[in-house]
Amino acid sequence: MPKILEAFVKLLRLRHTAQVVGIVTILSIASHGFSTHSLYAIISSLFLCIAIFFLDDAHDYKSDQIVHPQRPIPKGLIMSRQAYVTGILSLFAGTFFASMLFSYQLILFTASTIVAVLVIFLNLQSVLRAFFNAFLIWTLFPFAAFPDLKIVLFGLIMALPHIGGSITKDFLHSHGDAIQKLKPPPKWSKYLAASTFFTTGFMVWIPLILHFVTWFYILPMILTQVSCILLGARILKGHYERVYVYGAVGMCSTLIAFLLGGI
Repeated sequence: MPKILEAFVKLLRLRHTAQVVGIVTILSIASHGFSTHSLYAIISSLFLCIAIFFLDDAHDYKSDQIVHPQRPIPKGLIMSRQAYVTGILSLFAGTFFASMLFSYQLILFTASTIVAVLVIFLNLQSVLRAFFNAFLIWTLFPFAAFPDLKIVLFGLIMALPHIGGSITKDFLHSHGDAIQKLKPPPKWSKYLAASTFFTTGFMVWIPLILHFVTWFYILPMILTQVSCILLGARILKGHYERVYVYGAVGMCSTLIAFLLGGI
């Protein structure tokens, strides 16, 4: 049992799960208060995370034996079919709780599920996969909160850097991808990655111009803008190593800005 629990925790990828569930929690409570509606949205997003990560590792376990032997399935902490079963059951559970929400939320949940499955099981080209990953982040916003223009815009501000981050990650992992016989990202895609960060750095001020936020939004959003500009500049120079650090700073400051600005 301890081995299975250890495998579960590692497969769940707590940092990424906390990011997704945290966004849904903040938005749901801000829009729907402390209610069963918010609880169902939070639980459904948690089950979707479990499903995505378990199915992803179950599908990639053969290549992980070479590239990531420290992961739970290659280490023998859990079998691939157990991860498949857990992932499929989690999808059903997440869909069940999402069905208790508004119809548009169920539609968004279903769309996210389909896109996630495509990313996992199809050998998608790097740029297309990056856009799909960004779509998954964007849907969290209209899924968790009322889908008005402000929420859609906030979702874009949060999602756009994930295009650049996903492409940059592929450059960092190009050696491992070659072992798995995956195509590396095209050289031109680094300019696309950089442009998404630069675009976000300017887009962050649109909510203030449209009077969607208060002045408390400004200070943390300055940190977001600086992070985006630094990331874009580093990517143009081919320096991909610090993308996670600057990306994490930008994401946290953006969420703080949304909260202080009146999400």
